Amino acid sequence: MKWLLAGSREPAIELQGEHSYLASTADLLVGLLFVFIIMVAFLALQSQLPPEPTGQQQGLAGPEFPGGSGGFGPNTDVDVKDPRGEVTKAIAKSMKSTFPAIQADLASGVISLPEDVLFDVGKSVLKAGAHSKLGDVAGILSGVLSCYVVSEKSKFACAHNPEQHAIETIFVEGHTDNRPMAAPGGNMKLALDRAVSVGQALVEQTALGSYRNGQSQSIFSYSAYADTRPLKGTDPSDGRNRRVDLRLVLEYRPPQQTLTGLAPAQDK
Repeated sequence: MKWLLAGSREPAIELQGEHSYLASTADLLVGLLFVFIIMVAFLALQSQLPPEPTGQQQGLAGPEFPGGSGGFGPNTDVDVKDPRGEVTKAIAKSMKSTFPAIQADLASGVISLPEDVLFDVGKSVLKAGAHSKLGDVAGILSGVLSCYVVSEKSKFACAHNPEQHAIETIFVEGHTDNRPMAAPGGNMKLALDRAVSVGQALVEQTALGSYRNGQSQSIFSYSAYADTRPLKGTDPSDGRNRRVDLRLVLEYRPPQQTLTGLAPAQDK
């Protein structure tokens, strides 16, 4: 038999230990419940998010051109293509015969003309052969662009533009590498002068100068970036950054008119 002396604290100590054990157990259960609630909320949120795009869904192009316009993949109910990528690809392919080294980024709608074919280093005056090459390209583009320019579309039957995409603007953009130019205005003026030289031979002296968008405005304009926009993955001093780009901007259309194949696939 266990005797307890008056004033002994032993029972109080035993009760305090039991109370601490119950409190710890309760805290653990509350923590587990909190974790469970977080997991349920996370899973519920994940179920509402769209699946991660695959390479095909992102529109990664094949070896011919970087960037891309492609569909959303074979396992979905819709096949949606990037309008600007489709137009850029059609125009770039038509120019390949004259400029084999041409590059096109379908994701950004940019077609790059190699500088070494057009200009000598540090110069903005076209090489002797470049002027005739741009004239040849203008003749090709006058036919291809006619399917994408409002002022011309009604004159031709364009089976390869069934969605009726229309070009609002084509910027002729001048670029340089980052090696400084001693001439007044530096690389920025050189870039603009090169863009204007290309524009004059390609547009102003050809039928393309009469092409108009839906606002009856000329579709061609000029811009210059000097060395501020080097090609991705290149050093700013790389000679490939000396180039003239054609950047396509399409006229705005509501998504339901722009994107094709939005209707869900019918069960067969």
